Amino acid sequence: MAFVLGLLQACFPVLTPRLTVTLIATTFLASILQPVLAQAPISDVTSWPSGVLLLASVLYAALGTNCDSLWDLDSTVGLFMWTGLPVFSLPVMQRVHWVAKACHFIPRISTAHGKSNFWIRSEEISHVTRWDALQKTLAILHPVTYTSLPINFDRSLWLPTPEGLLRSTSSSSTSPATKPSSTIPSARDFLLFAAHHYHVFWETEVNIYHGGQLAFSTKGLPASALVDVDSEEDALYITAAHMVARPHSQSIIRSLSKSDGQVSHLNLDTIDLDMSACSIDFHSYSPDENKVTASLRELAAAYFRVVQYIKVSGEPTDSLAQISVGQSLWISIFGGVLFDSGRLTIQNLPGKWGVKKFSADEAYLQRLESMLEIIAPYANTPAFEDLVFSGGTSRHATLPFLLAGICGQMIVCYFLCVGTSAGIWTAVALSNTLYAGRLTDLHSLFSSKNSHTEEPGMKMYVPRSPTKEIMVVATFNRSPPRTRPLRPGFLLNLMGAMAAIFGTIFRDQTRTALEFGPSTPTPAWVAYTTIALALGTACLLLLTIIIQQIGERTWTDDGEIGQRWMVYTTVVGSFAVSGLAIFFMKSSATGMWPLLDIVTYLTAIPLGVLENGRMISADDNMLHFALLTRWMMGAVASAVGSSDMTG
Repeated sequence: MAFVLGLLQACFPVLTPRLTVTLIATTFLASILQPVLAQAPISDVTSWPSGVLLLASVLYAALGTNCDSLWDLDSTVGLFMWTGLPVFSLPVMQRVHWVAKACHFIPRISTAHGKSNFWIRSEEISHVTRWDALQKTLAILHPVTYTSLPINFDRSLWLPTPEGLLRSTSSSSTSPATKPSSTIPSARDFLLFAAHHYHVFWETEVNIYHGGQLAFSTKGLPASALVDVDSEEDALYITAAHMVARPHSQSIIRSLSKSDGQVSHLNLDTIDLDMSACSIDFHSYSPDENKVTASLRELAAAYFRVVQYIKVSGEPTDSLAQISVGQSLWISIFGGVLFDSGRLTIQNLPGKWGVKKFSADEAYLQRLESMLEIIAPYANTPAFEDLVFSGGTSRHATLPFLLAGICGQMIVCYFLCVGTSAGIWTAVALSNTLYAGRLTDLHSLFSSKNSHTEEPGMKMYVPRSPTKEIMVVATFNRSPPRTRPLRPGFLLNLMGAMAAIFGTIFRDQTRTALEFGPSTPTPAWVAYTTIALALGTACLLLLTIIIQQIGERTWTDDGEIGQRWMVYTTVVGSFAVSGLAIFFMKSSATGMWPLLDIVTYLTAIPLGVLENGRMISADDNMLHFALLTRWMMGAVASAVGSSDMTG
C-alpha cells in the first residue's frame, strides 16, 4: 500500500489526497463486509411468483427497444405472405401537410403520405413529367465520358470519328456527312444501353458472321469504346459481340457461340434475333423476374438511338468516347424506367414544409431537381463512380439459415409456453427479438437481406456525407423498402405460433417428461397488474393525444388519419382485452384466454394494411406508447392464461 501511494504521489500529486481517502475507505469496507453481499440474489429472482419474471421481460423488451424495432417484431404483421399486405389506400391521406424525409415511388402500392414516411404511386407520374425528368437529367449526366486514345491504339483496324467514336476500317459504310436528326432516346433505351456494356469481358475477341461472311470483329477494340453505327443492323453486330463477351448467367448468346481459345465466333444466321438475349442483374442476386431482359433486336435498337443522340449532342474532340455504365443507368432511373414495375426511394434530403395536395408529378420533379443540384459537381467525372454502387446477397446461401431459424423459433416458442406463463402472441414476439435481423426467414429469402448487409438495389450516396448516407435506392422489384432490420416473415411466425400452441396444449405432459418442477399458477394480483398496465399505457397514449391537440389542434387534419387509426385500434383493443380479462378472472373462465390473443392479433391488421407493412407515420412518442400497449395486451393474455382463477 505504501508503494502504491508513493507511486500515486509521484505521478498524480494533485489527485493523491482524494485517491488516498478512496483507497483507505475501500480497504476498510472490504475488510468488515461479508463477501456474500457481493453475490447476485438468484434465489430472490427464482422465487418470484409465476408470471412476474415474464412480465418483467416483456416490459424490458418493450421499453428498451425503439418503436421501429417493436413494429418489426410484432408477430401479427409477419403473418402476411412475402407479396405484401393487401393494397388499401385512403384518398383523404393524399391531402396532407408533410415534411418528406423519404419519398418512396412504388407502383400499385398503398398511398400513405406522412410526416416521415411517404409513399407515392409511381404509375401516377405522367409521361410528360417523365420526359421532363429525362431532359433535366441529360442536362447534367451524359452516357459517355472522354479519355485519351490508348498508346497501343491500332489505326489500321479502327478510326476515330470527330465525336470520339470508333469506326471499323473494314466497314463498307462511311460516316454520313451530316449529323442525324436531334432525338432523345427513352429512359429504357438508356437502360438497355447500360445493360449492353455491363460486365463485358473487353479482352475477349469476338467475330460475328452474317450471310456466310465475317461481318464484325472486336479485334483491337479498346475497352469501353463506343462503335459508330449508321443503322440498327450495324448495331446488331456490336450487340451480339457484347452478349458473347459476358458471363454465362447474363446472356444465353454466349452459350450459342463457339470458341477456339482466345477468339469466340458467332453466326447470326443460326440465332432467333427476337428471343430473350440477356438477363442483366444490376443489383446483385435479384430474382430472375426483376432482371433486365431484352432481345438482340431491342438491344441493338437502343444502342443505335443512344449513339445517334451522342453524335448529335457531342462536340468535336480528339479524345475517345467511353461508355459510362453508371451514368447511363442513372439517366434511365431518373428518367422513370422503374416507375411501372420497380421502386425508387429518395431519402436523407431536406424536407419541405406545408405542402398541400402535392401531386406525384410535383413530388418527383421537386426531389429530382434537388438531387441533380447536389450531384452536378461530380457528374461526368471519375468521382461519380464513388457515389454510386449496387449490392445484394445470394439467396442460395441463406437456405441453411432459414432451416436453422425455423427450428430455433419453434423450440424457443414451445418452451416459452411450457416453462413460463407466456401466451402465444407473447411467445412469438419474445422469440422474434432473438431472430430479428439475424437468421434469415422466408420473407428475407425472397425480398431482401438481413440487418448485417446493405439493402439490395442500385444506390447513390449523399455527396460529402461523413457517414455515407444513402440518398437514392432503386430496384426492379416493387416491394417496400427494407431500410431497417427485416421483421420476421410469414413462415418463421407461423411455425413459431404453431409450436407455441402445442406448447400450451402439452404443457403438463412436457413438464412431467422432462422432470420439471410443478407448475405454479400466476397469482391473481399479477394478472390484474398486467391489466392495469395495459390500461395505463393506453391512457398515457390518450393523454399524449390530448396534450398535442391542445397545443397544435391537428387531430382532425387529413394528414393525421394514419395516427388516428393507430389510436383507435390500440386504445379500443386495449380496453377490449382488459375488459374481457377481468370478466374471465371474475367468472373463473381463464381457459378462454386465447380470445385475448386473437383480439391482440386483429388490432394490428388495420395498421399493417394501411401502410402496406411499414410502421405508420406518427410521432415517435405516440408510436412507442401504442406499441408498448400492444405488448402489454399480450402480457394480459399470458397472465390470465396462467392464473389460478380456473374455477
